Amino acid sequence: MNHHLSASEKKIWILIQEKIKEKVTPQQFTTWFSGLNLIKLTTKEIHFHAPNSFCSEWIENNYMDAVVLSLKEASISNRKVKFVADNSSSEPEPGVQNNYPSPNTDSPTLINKNYNFNNFLVGPCNRMAHAAALAVSESPGTAYNPLFIHGSVGLGKTHLLHAILLRLQEKGHKALYLPCESFVNHYISTIKTGDWDNFRSKYRQIDVLLIDDVHFLANSQSTREEFFHTFNALYTRQKQIVLSSDCPPEEIPTIEERLISRFRWGLITRVDPPGFETSVAIIQKKTALLKMDISYDVACYLADNVISSIREIEGTLTNIHKYAAMNDGKVDLNLVKQIIRGFSKQKQNIGIEKILDTVTKHYGVQLSQLHSKRRLKSITLPRQIAMHLARKFTNLSLGEIGGYMGGRDHTTVMHADDKIKKLKSVDRSVSSSIRKLEDTLTKKK
Repeated sequence: MNHHLSASEKKIWILIQEKIKEKVTPQQFTTWFSGLNLIKLTTKEIHFHAPNSFCSEWIENNYMDAVVLSLKEASISNRKVKFVADNSSSEPEPGVQNNYPSPNTDSPTLINKNYNFNNFLVGPCNRMAHAAALAVSESPGTAYNPLFIHGSVGLGKTHLLHAILLRLQEKGHKALYLPCESFVNHYISTIKTGDWDNFRSKYRQIDVLLIDDVHFLANSQSTREEFFHTFNALYTRQKQIVLSSDCPPEEIPTIEERLISRFRWGLITRVDPPGFETSVAIIQKKTALLKMDISYDVACYLADNVISSIREIEGTLTNIHKYAAMNDGKVDLNLVKQIIRGFSKQKQNIGIEKILDTVTKHYGVQLSQLHSKRRLKSITLPRQIAMHLARKFTNLSLGEIGGYMGGRDHTTVMHADDKIKKLKSVDRSVSSSIRKLEDTLTKKK
């Protein structure tokens, strides 16, 4: 569909797309956003055209925070966002080019060869998950079936799934790995083509199926139905199923009890945020892989100040490596502090006291209640939101934020941050409250 935009509107649309790209993976952008078009921009509204209603609903349910933030960064705030699709059903309209490729999930580009068992550092936070992954790769279909690994973003779930796949492929097993969104994409494209025999044989005529981020099934009932039958077909033939999610089965929104019960048939295991010692060990191993020499003091500083997940460790070290290359390869504590300070400037650095004051007033609770160990929902929610906002707007370490929240440890702060990020995508009232709090905090006086 062609829309006549002015030159200035075209520039704005390009800027919005660039901002969205910064917040989602390349695969997510290609799948959900490359088919969008800007069709209307006024002082009160912004309208996008989506290839079909499934695409628009998926973006509204999963990526609205990214869209709203991207608009704000493109200096387009306080507009009502609306998605327009030509069709009212989830089936793509005939003749309209959609952007759901039938994913080539066998493509080696999806697999990171460095995500193998040799490069996975085992600690108390992931020992059980690692042992189970090893057992599955040795005896698929017999050890733990299904194996369900859950935990916050960036803690190594994908690493374990890739490691299982690589080990099984070495042994000649027919194994298939894909992100859950690829399964959804393939399902949607099959609605259009009607080639259900090809779809079903792809996922059922294999020895092992590994699906990452299975919580993405939450927003598509018809896809859950198809996955249910795929699961049954593989399980009945004693074929191995490995799943990862950012939460345990019973916390996946809208998921049916029959799927939850099947996920429980095998082993459910969790990966936790790395503790201080494990973070230091991971930093030392990653820097060795990058052929980067850092002292124990620098590793400790990094572990204490900027690290909340293994993915963040990798990103931070990659940036330090680039800066070090321009500094004759030397990495000392002063350089690391300068670099981290540079990253931190991206935050608005609002004081923790202001955050606590704003949250307590908004929710009508006392600061002493946030500090307390009480777990009433009326107190727990504002407490977790305060920790989430502190992560977003301050340069404090996880431990320091925990100190301001009644002496809680860094894992509690990370859990709260992830919990609120998830809640924002499924609970409009929480999302609205956080937007109001952020507006209050960032308002220039």
